[in-house]
Amino acid sequence: MTCYPQDFTKVPMTDMRMRPQLSSGYPGRTYRFYNGKKVFEFGYGLSYSNYSYELASDTQNKLYLRASSNQITENSNTIRHKLISDIGKELCEKTKFTVTVRVKNHGEMAGKHPVLLFVRQANPGNERPIKKLVGFQTVNLNAGENAEIQYELSPCEHLSSPDDRGMMVMEEGSQFLLIGDKEYPITIIF
Repeated sequence: MTCYPQDFTKVPMTDMRMRPQLSSGYPGRTYRFYNGKKVFEFGYGLSYSNYSYELASDTQNKLYLRASSNQITENSNTIRHKLISDIGKELCEKTKFTVTVRVKNHGEMAGKHPVLLFVRQANPGNERPIKKLVGFQTVNLNAGENAEIQYELSPCEHLSSPDDRGMMVMEEGSQFLLIGDKEYPITIIF
């Protein structure tokens, strides 16, 4: 849960729009869209120990999504994108990949810790989420212990976002996997 500052109480409780609206000063809601100051970030303080994360080097950083149909469109910002429906189920299945994360407990006590994997686009905005949770797993680690956990990601599900008509699209270019305070780039190529 995102904890908002006290001045967020000026926003009416009945206003449940998710996306921010700059013209009215509305800051948005949830970790995905809120762009104001936060008291605590979503996922903050979920453990009594200290953990570090590292993405395993075998995680790919380029995704080639070339389907037989060349239905590539550009929006007003000249960002090339494809509808997920135009990519097709077969290519979506074929491009699934595994992300392996090494987690280490640096604390003095054992702990149960949720490991949250987010994705963000290189240029958030244009009503796209700031970041989006794409996976989470809980690990139990003794002091000084480490472990590897894996997430299976589907680019068509996890790296897509809705366009202004509500259609799910995949944008060409860079996105980042976020784990803790680390970022790892992924480039989508059509």
